[in-house]
Amino acid sequence: MENYAELDNVAKDILKELGNIGTGNAVASLAVMMEHPFEVGIPMVRFVKYQDVFRELDIQEDVQAGILIRVFGELKGMFLFLMDEAFTRAVLDGMLEKKERNLTSLDEMERSVLSELGNIMCGSYIRALSQVTGMETDVSVPDMCVDMGGAILGVPLARHIKVSDDVLLIENVFRMGEASFVGRILFWPERESMSAMLNKLRE
Repeated sequence: MENYAELDNVAKDILKELGNIGTGNAVASLAVMMEHPFEVGIPMVRFVKYQDVFRELDIQEDVQAGILIRVFGELKGMFLFLMDEAFTRAVLDGMLEKKERNLTSLDEMERSVLSELGNIMCGSYIRALSQVTGMETDVSVPDMCVDMGGAILGVPLARHIKVSDDVLLIENVFRMGEASFVGRILFWPERESMSAMLNKLRE
């Protein structure tokens, strides 16, 4: 199997459950990082057609912070964590001195904060996926950039468009005090990993 569409409903439910497992793993780490209670709602996990990703997310012209993590080992692929401008500013203001920021020219500390947040989120789902499938994984140092959503999405979409017709999309609502923000994780496995992963989910 080389496509999410080939999974039966039971296997799809298992894969969707990764959203709950990953979110649960992330909450405690996020609270420690932010140094105050940090709530994450029940995730929405769905499979989106490649040709529909831009339409579904509708962020082509919106400023986004993207944190990309490459996965190696038995499971190979990419995880991308996306956060919009308001979410990005809230995280930076919550952890660093509040000030006017140009998100396209962040300093080293600001970039480090966002990279660590992406590392926590993606890492939680990568560990959950490894636990469910039994596939060994290793991860890269996070790559972080701030750009229009269309530019950030263009690179992984172009690289993996021939791997599968679908992408796994996990959407979470993050609550910081009275404010709520949406963060998204997209997962693109390599072709050989896709086949191995889906076969294990059917076992």
